[in-house]
Amino acid sequence: MGSLETPMGVDARDRLLATAAQDVVHALRASAATVYLVRPEPPKLMLIAAAVVVSPLGVGPIEHIPADDPVYATAAAYRSGDTATAHSIDFLGEHPEEAISMPFPFTAFSAPVGGVGVMTAFWINGPREPTAEERRQLAEVSGSLGRELEQLAAQRVPMTPPAVPRVHAAESGLAEGQGAAAVDNAPLVYHLHRLAVQLNHVSDGREAAALACARVMSAVDADAMAVTQVKGDRLVIAAAEGCSHLFLRELEGQLLISASTPEARAMAHRRQLTYAPGAALTRGRVGTGDRDDYAWVVLPLLGGSGVVVGTCSIGSEQPGISKTAPSALATLLGQALERTAADGARHALAQQLQRTLLPRVLPQCAGIRSTSRYVPTGGIDLGGDWYDLVTLPDQHSVTALVGDVQGHDIQAAVVMGQLRAAMRAYATEGHHPGTILGRINRFLWESSHLMCTCACIQIDLDTGVAQLATAGHQPPIIRNPAGCYWNSNCGLDIGVPLGVDPDSSYMVTEAILEPGTLLALHTDGVISQEETQSDIMEAAIKSSGADELETLADELIRRRSNRMTDDAALLLLQFEGPPAHARIRQLEITQNDLRGAHRARSAVHGWLHEWEMDHVAEKMELLVSEMVTNALIHAATDVHVCVRGYSDCVRVEVRDSDVHPARPDTSPLQDGDPAESGRGLLIVDALADRWGNSPSGRGKTVWFEVAAEPSCP
Repeated sequence: MGSLETPMGVDARDRLLATAAQDVVHALRASAATVYLVRPEPPKLMLIAAAVVVSPLGVGPIEHIPADDPVYATAAAYRSGDTATAHSIDFLGEHPEEAISMPFPFTAFSAPVGGVGVMTAFWINGPREPTAEERRQLAEVSGSLGRELEQLAAQRVPMTPPAVPRVHAAESGLAEGQGAAAVDNAPLVYHLHRLAVQLNHVSDGREAAALACARVMSAVDADAMAVTQVKGDRLVIAAAEGCSHLFLRELEGQLLISASTPEARAMAHRRQLTYAPGAALTRGRVGTGDRDDYAWVVLPLLGGSGVVVGTCSIGSEQPGISKTAPSALATLLGQALERTAADGARHALAQQLQRTLLPRVLPQCAGIRSTSRYVPTGGIDLGGDWYDLVTLPDQHSVTALVGDVQGHDIQAAVVMGQLRAAMRAYATEGHHPGTILGRINRFLWESSHLMCTCACIQIDLDTGVAQLATAGHQPPIIRNPAGCYWNSNCGLDIGVPLGVDPDSSYMVTEAILEPGTLLALHTDGVISQEETQSDIMEAAIKSSGADELETLADELIRRRSNRMTDDAALLLLQFEGPPAHARIRQLEITQNDLRGAHRARSAVHGWLHEWEMDHVAEKMELLVSEMVTNALIHAATDVHVCVRGYSDCVRVEVRDSDVHPARPDTSPLQDGDPAESGRGLLIVDALADRWGNSPSGRGKTVWFEVAAEPSCP
């Protein structure tokens, strides 16, 4: 018997499961039978379909069942250790969304399989109760299977269920009069039905293609499969399984006009193409060994408009694959790819519009550090959350704001942009928070029927005096270096939301900030009104540390639970103390500046010499050069560089407008890859004492620190 890593052991287990399910269908004259295996899936146990036996008119099972849901016979049998029965009329009353997966009236009859799973038989066409003999038969088959599985488990054969259940046709004798073809195609019909249901819920083309690969490869017993999408005049791979590296390199980025590959031909002729084992055009496509005796089917994927949106290529040892490869797959997957591409384009446009309304780069002031986060809802809706940080003309004060406009549509986003621009103008004029909110309230009342909540705080960087005012918004979190929180109940007036009463006034409250104080301005998407701000902040600090704003901001966003349908805006500040002796320098580099990296090196060299920190200049120049080059090439946006000199370290922050985090590229170089492509972060990782990178509002920040004193050997 195979070990834990030996596929032979899993094959033996799957044969046992299929045989037992066949026996149950035959003995009980059931429409289908399913063996579920237990899988821990925190915070609950799940029963996952591992083997399914169906007749052409059989009903497919629910594939993932929570072990603690009593409405399922499967869950009841697992928990009680005895047989259990459930009827569709009761089941669908609790889970009406499953009607699309279980379209017929049915009865489910279940028995435990040792301690590792459950066997469930299904009868369709109305409720019925199993007889005593049927109960005995199901318990006997399930008990025998449980004992055999326990023996396999003792020999280290894993009981982990597969990602997609193994589906088998009921023996032909059980489906008399339905035709051999109908019986043979029962697993295929099952998987296509499941795929159709799943594709309705995906919003990404790659996810849709991956689902299709898993289902179709299992249905037709394929060895390799690749799905592509049309992007402009080229093909790009959406998902692939079992394919050789050579084939994938040939397929990725294939130019449709000049290519003569099977995929290009299938698209040009708009029809399915089949290739016999060993055909010249399909040699070397499977990633296992040097064999070329695989049959291939290549399908053009058509969208609902009739436009070819991609291809699907399936390779198998079975010569008859051309007969079983369903044309229905091309329709299902093609329409899904077309829909997800359209949804993706609308989502990208919505996100781009909303991010454009946010600050491109926060001002970097001596005496205060800042970072921001913005997480949209994830759909194609627009939100009205925003934040801003404004440096006052005297360069010794800043005004921070965060707000949330009512609604999730274009109007909310437009109003958000108007309010942010107006607030920035009033703040730049030097007005205190109460006046800013009062004027914005009148502006919103006159220009829109929407309302908005907002929190505003102005900080004098020389004295640490902070003036706060709120309009129906949660107050900022203020935490001093000792871990004590400012009590917002002491005199802070939570005013009326903006846009409700044109004559509302807003009271200003003062707080004194010590050097090292943290401030967090946020919307409900980060911390809701029902949660305790200090508890959330302390838990985030414990996990990430309070000395690194970027890491703390990431942790606060990560902890946002049960609010994924709401936008999240976060502005995180740390008051460092009076800026009289602070050392901070900045540099803007345009994306087309071919000498941008050289300018950054020269600037850093001069600043470090001015600060008498020449001993770290060589290392810092190399790191800054790598980061700026990486941002200019991969982000393709303007780059902002900020260098801060402290007594114990030098910190550099490089910001660009690409929201995707930078990641070290540790993959082996392939033929044709640039020798230095994507390797800049490896240098940072090796030479910097600390570094990190995070999405930040309209872009991302990559930061690193180098100790000011040489480390001891």
